[in-house]
Amino acid sequence: MDKLILNIDGFKCFKEDTSFEFNNITLLTGANSVGKSSVVQSLLLLKTISQGSLSIPDSLIELDLNDEKYALELGTYDDIKNKSNDDYEDFMNPDAKDMKFVLNGAVASIRIQDNLEAGNKVQVSTDKQSLTRMRRYLDCCFVYLNAERQPPRYEYKNIDDNEFCDCHGKNTGDVIQKHEQDNCPPIRSFDFFEGNKWKVELDKWIKYIFPGVMLAISQSAKDSYQVKILGNAASNVGFGITYALPILVSGLIVPEGGMLIVENPEAHLHAKAQSNMGYFLARMAAAGVRVIIETHSEHIVNGIRRMIVEERTEMSANDMTIYFFQDKNGNKKIMNIGMDRKGNLSAFPEDFFDQVRQDTLAILRIDRTKLEQKR
Repeated sequence: MDKLILNIDGFKCFKEDTSFEFNNITLLTGANSVGKSSVVQSLLLLKTISQGSLSIPDSLIELDLNDEKYALELGTYDDIKNKSNDDYEDFMNPDAKDMKFVLNGAVASIRIQDNLEAGNKVQVSTDKQSLTRMRRYLDCCFVYLNAERQPPRYEYKNIDDNEFCDCHGKNTGDVIQKHEQDNCPPIRSFDFFEGNKWKVELDKWIKYIFPGVMLAISQSAKDSYQVKILGNAASNVGFGITYALPILVSGLIVPEGGMLIVENPEAHLHAKAQSNMGYFLARMAAAGVRVIIETHSEHIVNGIRRMIVEERTEMSANDMTIYFFQDKNGNKKIMNIGMDRKGNLSAFPEDFFDQVRQDTLAILRIDRTKLEQKR
C-alpha cells in the first residue's frame, strides 16, 4: 500500500508545518486536547474539499465547517485558525499565516485574504491538479466512524443509504442486511476460511469480541427494524455491542485500497474486548484497508501488536505507525514510535500507556511514607 503523507500548517494547534505519514495502520495516541482529533478533522476537510468543483474562475471552493456527514462542528474561521495568529491585525501583516493542507502533493489553502469576513463557511484555494490527486487517495472508499456512535435503541428506522456505515453508525442494520449474502474473502475471515458468506464471518468476529453473543436483524415494521442480541432488543443489552458493531461491519466491507478512520474503538468495551478489537482492525489493515485509529487504549495497541507478531498475514511491523502526542508545560511534541518484528516498541516515553506503572509506584511510595511515619 502506498504511503499517504499529510502536512498541516496553521490549523488549530498546528502552529508550524507538521507532517504525518499514514501507514497500513496508524494510531494517534496521547493526552486530551493535543491535536489528535485535529489530524482526523484535517482528513475529513480534505475529503470534503476533494468533492468540490473548480467551476469558479479564481479556483476557490466553499467549505462548510459544520458538516453533519462527517460530524464536523468546527464553528467559524476564527475557531480553526491557529491561536498564535490572534495578535495579527490584518492580512497585510507579513507574519500572518494562512492555513495549509498538503496530501501527497495536493495543496489546499485557507488564505486570510480570502476569508476576511468568513463565518461557518470558508473559501479554500486549490487547483484541478490538486483535486485530482486528492480524489486519487480519498475517493476509493472513505469511511469515518465518530467517537459518538449510535446508542442502543429498541428499534431503528430504515435508511436508504446502506452501502457503508455513516459516521455515527445509524444505518448499521441496513448495511448488514444489504451485504449479508456477499462472499467474504479469506483474508478477512476470522479463521482464514474460504467460501463463507459475509454475515457468517461477521458473526464469528462478534463472538470473538463478545463471547457467546448472537446478533440478528429483524423487521419490526415497514420502515423500521430491530437489532436483537441473544434474543433481546439492543436497548436491553448495553452500549458495548452497538458501539462496536459499526466498526466490525465497516472493517468487513470497506474494499481493498479504501480508508477506515475510527475514533475511540475501545469505547464501552472491557480490556479483553478492546485487545480483540485491536486485533480485528489489524486484520482488516492486513487485507488492504488503510486503517487510522484515534485511541486512548493500550489494549487496542497491544491487540494490533499481537496480530502482527503472529505472522499469519503478510503485514509486518513496518506497516504500523504510532504517533504519540505530548504536551509538557504548553510545549506540544509528537513522537513517532515504531515496533520491531518481536513486538517491542522503539520508545516508551512518560505517559505513553504507563499509568499502571506510575500508579503502582505512587502506591508504594505512599506505603513507604506511612511505614516511616509509624516508626
